[in-house]
Amino acid sequence: MSDDNENSRHDSLNSETVTEEVTSHSIIETEELRETNSQKELHSSFRLGKTLLGLGVFALLTGNILVLTNHLKPSSSMAEMSGMDHGDMSHDEMMAVDGSFNPNPVRVETVEPQVLEASVSYTGTIEPYQEIVVYPRVAGQLTNYSVYPGDRVTAGQAIATLDASELNTGVAEAVAEANTMETALEMSKIEVDEQRSAIAQIEADLAYLNLKQDRFARLVKDGVISQDEFDVVDSEVKSKEAALKQARVRLVRMEAQVVNDRAKINQAKAKVDTANVMQGYTTITSPISGIVQERSVDPGVVVQPSMGIVKIGDYNRVRLQANVAQQDAVNIRPGSPVLATIPGSNVEPIKGKITSIFPQANSQTRTVTVEAVIDNPDGQLLSGKFLEMKIVTARKPSAITIPQAAVVEFQDQPSVWVVEGDTVTAQPVTLGMSTGDRVEVTSGLKRGEAVVTSGQRRLVENATVAVINQSSQPIAANKASAQDIQIQLVSPDSQTGVPMGDAQLVIEVKDAQGQPLDILDLEMSASMPMKNMAPMTAPVEVQPDGKPGRFKADTYLSMKGDWTITAQVKDPKNKGKQEFTLEVQ
Repeated sequence: MSDDNENSRHDSLNSETVTEEVTSHSIIETEELRETNSQKELHSSFRLGKTLLGLGVFALLTGNILVLTNHLKPSSSMAEMSGMDHGDMSHDEMMAVDGSFNPNPVRVETVEPQVLEASVSYTGTIEPYQEIVVYPRVAGQLTNYSVYPGDRVTAGQAIATLDASELNTGVAEAVAEANTMETALEMSKIEVDEQRSAIAQIEADLAYLNLKQDRFARLVKDGVISQDEFDVVDSEVKSKEAALKQARVRLVRMEAQVVNDRAKINQAKAKVDTANVMQGYTTITSPISGIVQERSVDPGVVVQPSMGIVKIGDYNRVRLQANVAQQDAVNIRPGSPVLATIPGSNVEPIKGKITSIFPQANSQTRTVTVEAVIDNPDGQLLSGKFLEMKIVTARKPSAITIPQAAVVEFQDQPSVWVVEGDTVTAQPVTLGMSTGDRVEVTSGLKRGEAVVTSGQRRLVENATVAVINQSSQPIAANKASAQDIQIQLVSPDSQTGVPMGDAQLVIEVKDAQGQPLDILDLEMSASMPMKNMAPMTAPVEVQPDGKPGRFKADTYLSMKGDWTITAQVKDPKNKGKQEFTLEVQ
């Protein structure tokens, strides 16, 4: 029993010892784990510090860069410009004027009256002035038929013959009939003459009997002769009178027969003439001078009067025809100018005028045919060729016109930007007819004004502009005052330039007639556009030169390139401003 207790106590001590060892070991491991975690936390803190330090340095550098960029860039930043509409100006074009985008680069056009023509263009065709199909007048076999398409013929030229021998018989018969009629006429004339002689004899006998009757009447009255003897004479008189009457009636019939025979002779002669004409139709001739276009039959064919054998066109003049839409046709009149070109040929452009407008529109295409008749002395214009016809529908000899691109919408009405000095103002305009790329201005502009034609979309009222040429180089905007003052750079020559360094300029101010203008003061400045920064400027000292309107200007041009010299008149009575471009070499 005691042994068991001892063993139990021993086991209990062993268990406590093991427990203490395990606990000590756990405490040691816990301390080691804490130490390890502390080292890890220290290491992590160190890495976090390095990261924060790097971010701080990066932020500092970035801030300096932004500050430097903001310091160097112009007042109108690229961020602000990114939302603007620069029109058709490229970045290089704008930078060629001023990298700061101020003033705005624009192209301009000076308003001048000019001829304005509104026109429409259509594809047309060439037709001969007249086109004739030649038909035979009589039937016959076609012989001596040697013309071909392309051959030139003249009016009256024989182009073929017909073998029609039966026509010769007809001529002979007509001649024979005419001869017979002439013989019958001669016989009738003889009978008429004989009848007239017989009438004359009867009239003579009747005259004798009348005298005898008168004598016998006196004798009967005196009782010398008997009544029977008188009655015999009286009977003879009456018989002669009846015979005379019958003879005269017969003469009338004979004379009528003569007239009838003459008519028959005329008919016979007409038949002869007709037969000869018909025989002449066996030779076929060209009715006009022109070019053979088509040969319809071959030699040896028996042709009839209804068969066309050849087509001939008159090309001394030609017809230019085009089918025009009805909405354009209403603006076309006889006399409207026409300019026609033949694509793919060396024929010079053809000028003409509309000569006729067909009275009826095509019901299928709703077009109207218009025509211009022109001379064709060289024969270069042939039937069937297509051409481009430009027809002028309206013409104004002195119209104010501007490019279509110059028109903008400003305050809900068509307007243009007008350059005045180095600024622009919006000018409302009234538009008229247009000709594709140009439009007429009926009111709102006057001669001599400078209108912005390119770069105007980014303009605002009174914006500063710089005029550039087609090569995107700055040019002077010579805007004179109302008195048309002329400001001229006498020396140095702006074409040859000046060397870098000190420079002396001589300026002259003149009136509209070119005479020196005595003014109080002239203000001048010199600047050179720079990319990505404000323009470089140079002070200019201006002094009168001792002559009216003449000034000397001293300056120092410190960099090579194109400098803009601005001269502005400071005078109560006169105003004017001029810019010159001077190359420093």
